[in-house]
Amino acid sequence: MHTPSHTREIDVTDVDPVIRALRADDQSQMGRAAGGMGAEATDRLAALDDRARTIRAWSPLLIPGVLQTSTYAEAAIRARTPSLPPEEVARRVDRRVQRSERFLSRWRGAGDGHAWLLVGEAGLMQTVTTVDAHAAQMARLISVVDRCPRISVCVLPDDASTAGTCEPFSVHALADGQRVGHLETAVGGWYTTRSDDLARLYSQFACLGRWALGPDETRRVIKEWLTECYLTSSGATRSSSSPATQTPTIAYSSPDPEQGR
Repeated sequence: MHTPSHTREIDVTDVDPVIRALRADDQSQMGRAAGGMGAEATDRLAALDDRARTIRAWSPLLIPGVLQTSTYAEAAIRARTPSLPPEEVARRVDRRVQRSERFLSRWRGAGDGHAWLLVGEAGLMQTVTTVDAHAAQMARLISVVDRCPRISVCVLPDDASTAGTCEPFSVHALADGQRVGHLETAVGGWYTTRSDDLARLYSQFACLGRWALGPDETRRVIKEWLTECYLTSSGATRSSSSPATQTPTIAYSSPDPEQGR
């Protein structure tokens, strides 16, 4: 019996060339990061944090991992991979908390390095855990803004033209001059040390930074969301449905990428 062409099983020999054509010829200095989304991947990122002279990171939908409380981290991990067994969730939370403690311990004190962390407004608005736990996370952010001058946290409003146009990424400029870009995807992390890739990431970060709120305005917005959490937790209401960010009158500018090289 003749099988219609649109239902006929595809010959794998016909597919292979198409799949091979998707792969770039030059795969050097880039690839899939080891460890997937697990605890080992977090350890490797922590090692980059330890050696970095500057860090630039963009997180559109969640609070950056290095600033997460343990409760927020657990909720974020469960939301991303609901099928994880409890013991694996606990292991990943433990490693993420360790990374955060190392990061804050190093960057809280005096030194020459600097970390710029851009957060999408959705990261503040999206409550992945209880209201009280989200309030604790907002309080952690305010503490970092107030007490860690070498860590700049700035919020990108949702109405910015660049909001949500790229996945989470970071660029670590290491003390020995090397630079590493890291991108988070639905299937795990990817890294690159290619100069053209790094130039694109620096350019994208600078573009995001131009639309982000300045430090003072960022603190005000975080404080508003903290107040919103307290009001919601107590059952009170506020005059508006939610604290709204405004387009900044003075745009925050990321330092020239050349300074991080």
